[in-house]
Amino acid sequence: MITEFYHQEPYSSEFTAEVTETNEDWIVLESTLFYPGGGGQEPDKGTINDLKVTEVCKENDRIIHKIPGHSFNIGDKVHGRIAWKRRYELMKGHTGEHMLFSALKRLNSELELVKISIGEDKKFLIVKGEVDWDMTMKAQEMILDWIAQNLPIHEEIVSKDDSLLEEIRIKKERISDNEVRVIKIGDIDASACSGIHVSTTAEIEFLTISKINSAKPDGDWEIEFLVGNKAKQEAARQSAQFMKLVSALGAQKGNLVTTVENLKVTKEKEERALKKYMEMSFQTLNAEKIGDITIYKGAFPELDKKITADNINILLKEKTVCIIGSDSDRYTLTIACTSDLDIDCAKILNETLAADGGKGGGKRTYASGGAVNESGVSVAVQRAFESIQMYLTENQ
Repeated sequence: MITEFYHQEPYSSEFTAEVTETNEDWIVLESTLFYPGGGGQEPDKGTINDLKVTEVCKENDRIIHKIPGHSFNIGDKVHGRIAWKRRYELMKGHTGEHMLFSALKRLNSELELVKISIGEDKKFLIVKGEVDWDMTMKAQEMILDWIAQNLPIHEEIVSKDDSLLEEIRIKKERISDNEVRVIKIGDIDASACSGIHVSTTAEIEFLTISKINSAKPDGDWEIEFLVGNKAKQEAARQSAQFMKLVSALGAQKGNLVTTVENLKVTKEKEERALKKYMEMSFQTLNAEKIGDITIYKGAFPELDKKITADNINILLKEKTVCIIGSDSDRYTLTIACTSDLDIDCAKILNETLAADGGKGGGKRTYASGGAVNESGVSVAVQRAFESIQMYLTENQ
């Protein structure tokens, strides 16, 4: 007797069944349309007798439904209703995932599927192997063509030793049953799968790849995608952003990538030049002595924080203080000292910045912050120097 109808009747959304087991918030039905999840696809949601079903899962070869606060008894007849809009979204997403990986595999035969996640809010797959945007755009073009062809999708149940399984995507070690459910999409893809799918590729309507992120350590890449109306909306948004970028850069639609790549090269050259300038600027700092303590101080145009920190660490030797200011719309000030000095850099920093309504933070030996001062950062650097000079003079 078939008790699970979600594979046989994926487009049905309502059913009537008898309660066969109860255990606190959980119940088991003689038959159900609720999909318990699997193949990366999330479980169904919905109601039973208008009570919310919060969880559905498979346990000991039976499907159990969690309905907090229910009062069902064994033998009760109940009416179940699947959250159809959500179910259909997941059906389209799962079929779209099959097509996406199939297309990517055509472009990189070494690609390995690591994980699938098909949810209402996010759909993605994780792969091992080389993937880039050029490749995914080609894959997307293939998929849109398959959608336009309205290819049929059907299932086939075969034994675990059937020769067909040698020709499809399958991980036999994950299959414990003697029979295997195979999903075929036209003649473009066939794979073992327990998920629920649409009947034709045209139902997906549209598919767009929205993100490619690093998936370390699970795999190499996480490829996020959208289907249906959400995919169309995302494509429209991306198109608008593309045209806005074309206009902002004064580029042509056909050479935007080249324009951006040239800008990237220019930016890298400018960053290298700026780094060299900063490093040379630090080398010109004059050192002042208070007893056996060396104080480096200087005010510069806008400095990179990392370069500032790196160069301060180079200057910090035995009994040394550094006071470095960087000027922009809001100036920044960094005060650092070696640990052998009894100076509280964070305290002096905040006292200095307070005069301009600013503040900062850090440790006793290294602190930084910022404020606004029309007179510029040089005034703040000098004020900090005088505070440290006074402190050292009084305590020597």
